[in-house]
Amino acid sequence: MLRLSVGVAIVAAAIGVAGQAHAQATPGPRRAAPAAPAGSNDPNDTWDKHTSIGLELGPGGVISHYDQNNVPSALLFYSSLRASYDVTPQWSGGLTFRQWWLPGSNHATMFGPIARWEPVSYEFGRAFVDLAIGATSTSFAWALGFDLGGGIEWNLPDAPGLSIGPYLRYNQVLNPDRRTSDDGRAWSIGGSFTYHFGRAAAGERPGEGPRRGSGSYRLSVPDSDHDGVGDDEDLCKNVPQGKHPDPFKPGCPENDEDGDEVPDVDDACPVTPPGPNPDPKRPGCPFIDTDKDGVADADDACPLKPGKPNSDPAHNGCPMGKTGVAPAENAKPEQPLDEPSTVKKRHMK
Repeated sequence: MLRLSVGVAIVAAAIGVAGQAHAQATPGPRRAAPAAPAGSNDPNDTWDKHTSIGLELGPGGVISHYDQNNVPSALLFYSSLRASYDVTPQWSGGLTFRQWWLPGSNHATMFGPIARWEPVSYEFGRAFVDLAIGATSTSFAWALGFDLGGGIEWNLPDAPGLSIGPYLRYNQVLNPDRRTSDDGRAWSIGGSFTYHFGRAAAGERPGEGPRRGSGSYRLSVPDSDHDGVGDDEDLCKNVPQGKHPDPFKPGCPENDEDGDEVPDVDDACPVTPPGPNPDPKRPGCPFIDTDKDGVADADDACPLKPGKPNSDPAHNGCPMGKTGVAPAENAKPEQPLDEPSTVKKRHMK
C-alpha cells in the first residue's frame, strides 16, 4: 500500500508541476479549442456536447512479470475503452475499461475512474495526459493498478468530432500474484481514437456552402455560380442549377428552351411560353381559346364555333342543336316532317 501511495503522489505532483509551468509559460497566442464549453446561458450548450468516447489499441511489453512463471520483456497487447465528460475546457473525467493481454493465458483487466488533461489544444488537434486507477483482475488475484499515459490526437478534416493519434502508456499492478511480492509493470504504444460529440456538433455548420475539412486544414472549394455545387464537381460553373437541376449533369439546369421554368422534358409546348394564362391541363403551354367559349383549342372539337363543355371529346366546345346534341360537322340537314315527300313515277311503255 505504501508503494501505491508513493506512485500516486509522484504522478499527481508531476501533473501539477506541468500544469503550473504551462500556466506561467507564454508560448504566444493560443486559439481556443472547438470543444470549449459555451456559457451556461447558451440553450445549445447541452450536456451531450461535453461528452466523448475513446478507444486505444496497440502492442507493448512486460517490464516486470505479472506472475512467477513469466519472464520480463515478453510481448503483450493492450486495448482500452473510455467515456469522459468535460469538466473544464482542459480537464475531463470519466470511466475506463482496460485490458492487458499478457503472455500465456494470463491477463490484467482494470475498471475504474480516469482523469484526462489537455494542456495544449488547437483547431487541428491536441495533446493529452491521463491517469486511470482501479481494481485489476489477473488470472491469479485481484489487485490495485494504475495506468499513466499521454499522446497527441489530430482532428480528421472530413469527420467532425473524430480525432486519431499515437499514445504511450505505463501500467503497474500491485502484487498481481500472491505467490510473489513483485509488482507487474508494462508499457504499450499504439493508436488512440476519440469521438467528441461537442466538436462534432461544432463541425456541422449548414448553409456555408461546400466545405472540405476543418481547423487549419480547412479547404474551401470555390462555387462561381453560388448554386451549392463546388466548381470541382460543377459541370456548369457559371450557370446556377436553378429549381430544376439536371440529374445527369451536376450543377447544371435542365434544358428550358422557352424559359418558362418548365423543363423541356415536361413541357408540352417547349418553344412557347405559357404567358399570363397558362393551360392547366398542359404544362408549359398557353391557354388558347379562339372562340372564347372557355374550352381550350387543343380540346375544342369546334374551335371556331362557341359552345359548351361536353364530356364527349367529339362534341366538346361545340354548339348544341335543338335536340340538345351537338350537330356533327358536314352532316346533311334533315328534311322537315311537314313537307310531303316526292316520289318519281316510272312511266310504263
